[in-house]
Amino acid sequence: MRVNMNKDFFVSNSPGILFCAFLAVIIHIVFTQIETKIVDTLLTGLLIGVILKNFKVPLGRFEKGVKFSGKHILEFAVMLMGASIFLPDLFENGFKIFLVIVFGIIGSMLISYILGHKIFKLDKKLATLVGVGNSICGNSAVAVVAPVIKANSTQIGAAIGISAILGASQIILLPLLVPVFGLEDFQYGIVAGLSVYAVAQVVAASSIISPMSADVATLVKLTRVILLAPLVLVLRVFFKSENDENKDNNFSSSILKFLPWFVIGFIILSALRSIEIFDKDLGLNIRSFAKYLFVLSMVAIGLTVDLKEIAKVGPKVAFTIIAIIVFMITLGIVSSNFI
Repeated sequence: MRVNMNKDFFVSNSPGILFCAFLAVIIHIVFTQIETKIVDTLLTGLLIGVILKNFKVPLGRFEKGVKFSGKHILEFAVMLMGASIFLPDLFENGFKIFLVIVFGIIGSMLISYILGHKIFKLDKKLATLVGVGNSICGNSAVAVVAPVIKANSTQIGAAIGISAILGASQIILLPLLVPVFGLEDFQYGIVAGLSVYAVAQVVAASSIISPMSADVATLVKLTRVILLAPLVLVLRVFFKSENDENKDNNFSSSILKFLPWFVIGFIILSALRSIEIFDKDLGLNIRSFAKYLFVLSMVAIGLTVDLKEIAKVGPKVAFTIIAIIVFMITLGIVSSNFI
């Protein structure tokens, strides 16, 4: 991250950063007073930004800081997320479930690419964000991957907004599968953990059935979250620029090209957590701070989202997401009979 940290930088960027930070604090305060949360703080931050933007609220002197927050603070938050990732958990959750999750992620990304990009002609970056959000961990995954593939604010807004709406509908609709398919609590937990968009929505959709369903669904969902790191590495290579391809093949320099500074930081922090240089509580505290920075960044991104641009791609994005959800539900129902 190359930022000229001088007096002019602080003068020009501080107002926008503080404005986004203030809104993020308000969101967190409000959410601490709400017991049942249907939407999460990230989506709320994005929506507040979008509303302000599309009601033509002038940014004025906030504009530079808003742009900085939507890019660099977002990247810093991504790095901090690594502090809560305990890699050995990946191997303790059951190898069969792990294989199903990997297959689900690969299948979802292929559906998003083939249906979204190739057939519906969505921009490749938007199709990727849709696939990542619906195959990994919702808004957080979109927020993490967006700077890696250099997605713009409209693409981020479309991926998060439409995915979150459809994800929220699953809280109501998914439990209806239990009597239709005769699913047991364990089976339903796998289905919910695989197919529901955001972590909070997974908990809501599975808790309706039973505590066992909630435990299994959360386990599956968190395993998907852990797989975000390797997926980010794959996408960084996939989206490397032509300039990267034409430069020397020195191994160390190539690694640095493929891995942005914040991804390297993410890997280092997850490694430190995994060898227990710092404990779980510290990792979770760092993650909580990162979550706040994500909300701040989502407000900033929302302040640059034009709803007219999202409307142009809305139906195609929705159909792509529905196809992914149907695939994940089918995979969950079928695989739950063999786990």
